[in-house]
Amino acid sequence: MQKTICQKKISYLFLSIFSIFSGFGQASISASGNQAFCAGSPINIVTDFSISDPTSTTIAAFYIQISEGYQQGFDRLELDVTLYPNILPDWNPSEGKLTLISRGTGSQMFLADLENAVKDVVFTTTAPTIFPDKKFSLTTDDANYLPQTGHFYRFISANGITWANAKIAAENQFYYGRRGYLATLTSQIEADFGGKQASGSGWIGGSDEETEGVWKWMTGPEAGNVFWNGQENGSTPNFAFWNIGEPNQAGDEDYVHITDPSIGIRGAWNDLPNVGGGGLYVPKGYVVEFGTPSDPPLNIVVTTGIFIPQILSAVDATICESGTAIISATASDGEILWFDMPTGGNPIGNGTNFTTPFLTNTQVYYATASVNNCTTLPRTAITVNVNPRPSITSTTDDLICSGRAIISATASEGDVFWYDSLTSLTSIFVGNSFETPVLISSATYYVSANRDNCETASRTPVHAILDDTIPDFDVSENGYGLCQDVGSITLETRNPQGNYTYIWKNDSSTFTENSASITVTSEGNYYVSAISEAGCISDEKQIVVTKSEIATISKDDVIITDDSTNNSIQVANPNLGIGDYEFAIDNEFGNYTGGSFFKNLSPGIHTLFVRDKLGCGVASFQFSILAYPKFFTPNGDGENDFWTINGFDASFYKMSQISIFDRFGKLIYQIEPNSQGWNGDYQGKKLPSNSYWFRVLLTDINGNTIEKSGNFSLIRK
Repeated sequence: MQKTICQKKISYLFLSIFSIFSGFGQASISASGNQAFCAGSPINIVTDFSISDPTSTTIAAFYIQISEGYQQGFDRLELDVTLYPNILPDWNPSEGKLTLISRGTGSQMFLADLENAVKDVVFTTTAPTIFPDKKFSLTTDDANYLPQTGHFYRFISANGITWANAKIAAENQFYYGRRGYLATLTSQIEADFGGKQASGSGWIGGSDEETEGVWKWMTGPEAGNVFWNGQENGSTPNFAFWNIGEPNQAGDEDYVHITDPSIGIRGAWNDLPNVGGGGLYVPKGYVVEFGTPSDPPLNIVVTTGIFIPQILSAVDATICESGTAIISATASDGEILWFDMPTGGNPIGNGTNFTTPFLTNTQVYYATASVNNCTTLPRTAITVNVNPRPSITSTTDDLICSGRAIISATASEGDVFWYDSLTSLTSIFVGNSFETPVLISSATYYVSANRDNCETASRTPVHAILDDTIPDFDVSENGYGLCQDVGSITLETRNPQGNYTYIWKNDSSTFTENSASITVTSEGNYYVSAISEAGCISDEKQIVVTKSEIATISKDDVIITDDSTNNSIQVANPNLGIGDYEFAIDNEFGNYTGGSFFKNLSPGIHTLFVRDKLGCGVASFQFSILAYPKFFTPNGDGENDFWTINGFDASFYKMSQISIFDRFGKLIYQIEPNSQGWNGDYQGKKLPSNSYWFRVLLTDINGNTIEKSGNFSLIRK
């Protein structure tokens, strides 16, 4: 008897374990429904649903959860209770879960009633922008099911539990044969589901206890996988959902915790020490995840969904000036309808592609996806751009001496295309500036503007001109004098054979001036080269600048020989200044010579001109050549009737005293300036032929004094 009882207990224990691990004896459910959702209208979450249990016709509770795409505060699952007076719906907005139970205390729902009720559960939303895809999990058990992972999740309340104890406790839990572990949340959907839709904050399976700052999953199939490196400014190789300012290692915080919903980002994580924190950071429990890749599916859960048809992509079109265009779009599902207004109106076309009417201006069309008359809102705009034909607005030729030219063009809009001939089909460059190959002769290229395949009506020539002529010009061969009284000199080029710019330099530096002349203030060697408009550079030409000055000359520097058969002037002093000088007599603009001796000078006033060869000026010295006649014949014939000094000029001599004496020394006559001279009379009487004496005392305008005496003959015929 005891054996039999023992055998029954063993058989019952085996049956219970088998039921736990295989689902034996549990209700089996199936459902269908993947429907297009029209915003503003409720929609049934299933198109069909059935539930069966070989051991029972009733069930205590049934759970329907918005497991993906849940928008808390907007989304809701509802059941019209007037249709099912025996079923009580309980909506949990935190988890997005609707629980169906019997209204009677201690009673259960009939499976037949539940089938009909589930078919009548509807989804509604007031969200202004609705997530396009939502999943519903329908299950006979209260664990949360996530379709994306195929795993089940439970939040276990255990106020103040440590992370280590939570890990042990999670691994000691089973769900229909699946061993639990602290949850590993590896995507945003899973983090939202396990965090935002969990019934409380608590531990999950991450830690950096092995290496500080290297956060790994320590539990489940992902154990050992790194999901974060560093503290709050660190990085993730895959996914992490830290709260603001986390992880912060505020103490020995090595374990991941879902933050209290009142702090920061709902469902996000923070780091805590093994024992947790204080206040809002006291752990409220832990999240257990059930599921591995090798687990077989369970028939206690099914998934349905709704979706909003979406325009996934749209392609604008561009035409040139006018014409028709083909625009296209793709949709997530259903048929594409085309409109010419953003709201209202009737479709003007349908299908992936739409051919517009003839257009002359830019036009916007709108596409929407439609499934069973449920269309996307807002409509997606697709633009047909009608572009004006572009034009070339300017071109710039390039003149070069050798090598490559850079020519350019600008367009009213679009890109500039370059061609090597007027009819070439293939462009050689695209852009505003084009660098040619090395030129051996001048070349012409052609440009057009193109915007979205709208091209100019004709091509415009742009010229690359090769001119390798070397600049030719002259400079002064004699150099330049830097005159001391001026202090500067302008060096000039001469006879340029083109329009040049110039490079000026001396033995130590290059000047900034680039004109045909330059003013310098110091002597030395200067060099100039010319640059043509094409960029060809001439050889350098040298210009020597030498200090010089105008000559200084006085009576002391010359020897004047007069009253002779060969009157002359000789420059006796070679140092008239620092310059190199040349000389001319009586004509400043006449012929100059390097010689400083001038002879055969006639009596009278003469001027010696001394010119600096480097152009610092002309100095002059005025002098007088005097001749004293040896006789005169005062007979009234008009020849030699008066004795006077030949070459005497009263304007040159500011003081003069010319006295005539007889041979006994008696003063006979004094010749007045500007007079004709002595006529041979004395006190009205004609003196006889004889020898007479003269004495001359002259002071010229320069203060030079001349004293001269001698004799002459008076001859009467």
